[in-house]
Amino acid sequence: MEHRRVPRVSVICPTYNRSGAIIRTIDSVRAQTVREWELLVVSDGCEDDTEEWVARAAREDPRVRLLRLARTGHPSGPRNAGLAEARGAYVAYLDHDDTWHPHHLRVVLELISGGADVAASGCEYRDATGGVAAELPPLSCCWHPQLQLMGPMFEPSRVAHRSGLVESVGGWRPGAGLEDWDLWLRLADAGHTFATALEPTAVLLTDGGTRRHRMARPHRIPLVHLADARAAHALLRELRTGRHDGVFRAACREDMREWYAAMARDGGFVRPTDWHGDPLDEIDRVVGGAAKLFEELVLVPDRGRFALARNLLCARTEHARRATALLPAIQPRQLRLLTELAEAAVPPEPANITVREPARALRGTGHARPRAG
Repeated sequence: MEHRRVPRVSVICPTYNRSGAIIRTIDSVRAQTVREWELLVVSDGCEDDTEEWVARAAREDPRVRLLRLARTGHPSGPRNAGLAEARGAYVAYLDHDDTWHPHHLRVVLELISGGADVAASGCEYRDATGGVAAELPPLSCCWHPQLQLMGPMFEPSRVAHRSGLVESVGGWRPGAGLEDWDLWLRLADAGHTFATALEPTAVLLTDGGTRRHRMARPHRIPLVHLADARAAHALLRELRTGRHDGVFRAACREDMREWYAAMARDGGFVRPTDWHGDPLDEIDRVVGGAAKLFEELVLVPDRGRFALARNLLCARTEHARRATALLPAIQPRQLRLLTELAEAAVPPEPANITVREPARALRGTGHARPRAG
């Protein structure tokens, strides 16, 4: 009788050629303490026996449904197809190589019942052997529209939302990657509210074979422009010596503290409901423990000059423009230090140095590194 009820939540799982491994993902849904769900496994033109495995699970549990699509090659198509078939008042997502702990749906639905439109839980990052691949720091579960603009947050397997929200902002969009970042940003722009929990309720696969880690980085944020190629290379080499790490870490710490305080003042800052730490203390810990600085900076020819630039892992030009425009307000000390070093790296003609142009992002190529939240 339970299986015939209208589901409370619709779980959408796009899949392609996962074969029998899909059963671990399906079983993690079947083990949920919240029982009123339907699982829509959407085959993106699978060419192996994945559909047979899903059909077998559906015979065992009618809450599991198999949807078949012609091959699209992108998860946005299957997710939109799942939304069109979803009957629940809420929607949750689960990628075919991820799993949930049994309390996942309970946690995200409680966040939504507290008044939020979108909920995101914490997670564990595991490699293909099941080992811990990365830590999810508490700051990665804090949320604000500006944080959503500046960095990728909340993989789909961590997220649930009220039904109808995604369709109201245009659905899942295809692209070069990070379609989740694009969607959450559009939801934020539409004024929808977010709530988060730090407790890890999802287990996410993170290794070099996943699609997220093969994505190109098509946009770059210019930080400072130099007219002389030799001076530009000299500046990058100087930054990578480590001689300036201390002063840049101090500047980063102050910039972040000032930024987080400003976000808290405007009322839009969201912290995990189950975390009682101090964001400022966490900033000190994260900045102090950061990996080598400046490794991801690149030199980009730009209209006869050379820009020292930072890769931006987003797919949309307008998104890159907005991030570029916001950067001077949230990293003023760091940009000032770069400008001072750039001025020392070239002959003293003021025309040779131009501080970055906030309104313009650069296009580029490259490949992303794995991210941890």
